[in-house]
Amino acid sequence: MSQISAKKSRDLGSVKIPSLLLLLPLLLCGLQAQTHYEIDLSEAPSGWLLITAETTCTGEQCDFQMPVWSATYQVRDFAKFIQEFRASGASKQPLDVRKVNPSRWRIRTQPGQPIKVRYRILADRPGPFGAYADAEHVCLNLAQVLAYPVENRDGPFTLRFRNTPRTWKTVLALPSQHGRYHAPSYERLIDTPAHLSDFDETEFSHAGHTVRVVAHPRGGDFNLRLVTQTAKKVVSVATAMMDDIPFDSYTFVYHFSDIAGGGMEYRNGTSIWGPGKCSDCPMSSLTAHEFFHLWNVKRIRPQSLEPIDFTQPNITPSLWFAEGITSTYGQYIQLRAGLSSEAEFIGRIGRLITRYQARPASATQSAEESSIDAWLERYPAYGRNDRSISYYMKGQVLGYLLDLTIRHATLNRRGLDDVMQALNQEYARKGRVYEDTDAIERISSRVAGRDLAPEFRKLVRTAEPIDWDHYLGLAGYRLDIAERARLGAGLTLSNPPGLGVVVSGIEPGGPGEQAGFRRGDRVYRVNRRRITSGANEVEKRLTRGTSRKVAVAIERDGAPLTLELQPREVIEKVYQIVELESPTKLQLKVRRGWLEGRTEMALDGALTSH
Repeated sequence: MSQISAKKSRDLGSVKIPSLLLLLPLLLCGLQAQTHYEIDLSEAPSGWLLITAETTCTGEQCDFQMPVWSATYQVRDFAKFIQEFRASGASKQPLDVRKVNPSRWRIRTQPGQPIKVRYRILADRPGPFGAYADAEHVCLNLAQVLAYPVENRDGPFTLRFRNTPRTWKTVLALPSQHGRYHAPSYERLIDTPAHLSDFDETEFSHAGHTVRVVAHPRGGDFNLRLVTQTAKKVVSVATAMMDDIPFDSYTFVYHFSDIAGGGMEYRNGTSIWGPGKCSDCPMSSLTAHEFFHLWNVKRIRPQSLEPIDFTQPNITPSLWFAEGITSTYGQYIQLRAGLSSEAEFIGRIGRLITRYQARPASATQSAEESSIDAWLERYPAYGRNDRSISYYMKGQVLGYLLDLTIRHATLNRRGLDDVMQALNQEYARKGRVYEDTDAIERISSRVAGRDLAPEFRKLVRTAEPIDWDHYLGLAGYRLDIAERARLGAGLTLSNPPGLGVVVSGIEPGGPGEQAGFRRGDRVYRVNRRRITSGANEVEKRLTRGTSRKVAVAIERDGAPLTLELQPREVIEKVYQIVELESPTKLQLKVRRGWLEGRTEMALDGALTSH
């Protein structure tokens, strides 16, 4: 049967003939009606957007749903920003609208009659994970501003903007015609960066594919040439590594500001927020990470994330792979593109292990559990060191260990790259979703030439302590542990999405407790400098090179408060990766392959091709 349900088909017996004639094109074609959106920017300077949606529904009621989550794996209930939701019919007569839950509206209408929905929405959440509008620019995650007609979610959509300032330009990674952007479904419509302002831009071609680089604000304190050079290197290395260019055009949108930071991936683009003063910033880390999402999670998708359910969480055990392994490849791409050195790469892994070992939860929460529990990250208590470990951190570590395991098992003839390519070929390029950890384990075992179930049990499915010397030893390294004195704040900070940097733990009797901090305090300034980065960077700023008091501006129960923190010396364990004194030939072969991103098979192929 067509997409019109059996129930609706039975209901057609009561539909009047004129209405039935209006529905006839949809019935004959089995198609969903087209939906047209319009975003009016006339009130953008005050942070408001005026949304209009026009569509046609087949029944006597038409539901509109606002997504409860998007961009982060958190329920954020974007309907809280909507006001004055109204609907009208073809002759502009008001239609009855009833709210059936906090994020859904039900409109009474005549079957087949066009309807128009209007509402105002506040866009005051800056950064790549929000929707923000002011007099200088508009940056949108479209799922956070566009309520969709439930019946027509999989039908075609269009979008246009009204009352855009004359000097502004528009970025959407979607085809456009006569000022309207087109998408085959709601999911495709919202899967694009959306940025409007008077921005700087350039573009380059890679193997016949266009890459656009946009930077805001025009004339800001950033180096567009440097950022573009980074993008070129990242695109070249990543597409060669995956042996795939899955886009006709791709758009990097960089926003340099001191009000937010981070990056968000889309199907054919990314939105990246960097610091306001960035004249010498290549933006390598975020650029590499977000671009690799072009494959991992945007096309190589776990079964548990499909179909997307915008009304409730999509629980998945695979974020350790979708996000964590992407962090692994963010570092690989930088290394292979010459954007970081081998010494920097090894040093970063040592610091990653230091942070990993400093979280007691690393020995109690598995990679799969960390992925499933992602939806708890909005609660500050979940961010405690003894309660959770990030699926980003878990996955990034596991990416390195799986790569070393495969390279050693195959005498460096295969590696993690082969696993990613196989997932891309066997799933993404065939429009299939992979069966979560089972598929990754199966393909990894096939690539390694042996059963890796024991490794996946230890590394992914359980939280067994990691034998660092075993895995690092596969490449002729070992882990050196030392103690060092540093200044500490006695605080555990976390990054609940949408909340910024929050105090999630306090050391009894420590500097934080003595200064008067409480769990749940949101930190937004340190020594009068606004917070635009994550918890790790804030911890450094609290204790950077001085034992003098630090003024920390926080928000508690909606009210601002400034506390004075006196850091004090603490002793911590530091982990460093060092070379074995007498590595074997195999260990050295694995090491060179790991650091250079090469396998013996690739070398054989290169020699044969000459």
